[in-house]
Amino acid sequence: MSTWTDRWRRPTPATLVAGGMVVLGFALMQVHSAFLLLAALGTFGPGLLRELGWLRDQDEFQRRAAHRAGYHAFLATGFLVFLLVIAFRTPEVTETHYDALVNGILSLLWFTWFLSWLLAYWGPRRGAQTLLIAFGVVWLIFNVVGNLDSAMALLMQSLLALPFFALAWLARRWPRLAGALLVGVAVWLGWFFDMGALLGPDPLTKGRLTVLVLFIGPLLAGGLALLTGREVPDES
Repeated sequence: MSTWTDRWRRPTPATLVAGGMVVLGFALMQVHSAFLLLAALGTFGPGLLRELGWLRDQDEFQRRAAHRAGYHAFLATGFLVFLLVIAFRTPEVTETHYDALVNGILSLLWFTWFLSWLLAYWGPRRGAQTLLIAFGVVWLIFNVVGNLDSAMALLMQSLLALPFFALAWLARRWPRLAGALLVGVAVWLGWFFDMGALLGPDPLTKGRLTVLVLFIGPLLAGGLALLTGREVPDES
């Protein structure tokens, strides 16, 4: 039976540095809000480095505790964002475009969880294929339902689902080639839809965040998974 002393873990140097960055960021935010970036890097930087495998300073118990805490944060934040989506669906708030920003945050939260689960469960090749097919079907249904009154618009906008299905088929046979094409298509679509405008002051561009996450995101994530993931023999 484990005791408290068995479970005691001293903070790692990375954790201490990150904690100092968080304190410093919040202390200096009154000078300029840009200092909050220090707090953000201190809060999320070590975890990101650990997930990428570039920082290996935790044992198995600490990793399990961090993953459990992250999942709890996902549940709490996801539920709160859903409540905000409901609260913001009013004409007064819609005119401020805050609803588009909150919808983008919800899309990012859900998509990150779905992508992580999918790749961990099925691996890079099959996970990327499933991701592309799932979002291809979603976009196809979305465009069909939204253009029932116009045959030409239905046909043209339904073609947006074509890259998902074509590259999912290609990923089964030539995963590296498909990965490179997916990244290239995602970058081109980001330029085509002018995603750089998200950083500008125009509130109307905030609605593009959802497009970025749910349309360009699956292409980019699937491509990176195929390019960087280690191939695992399919035992099905």
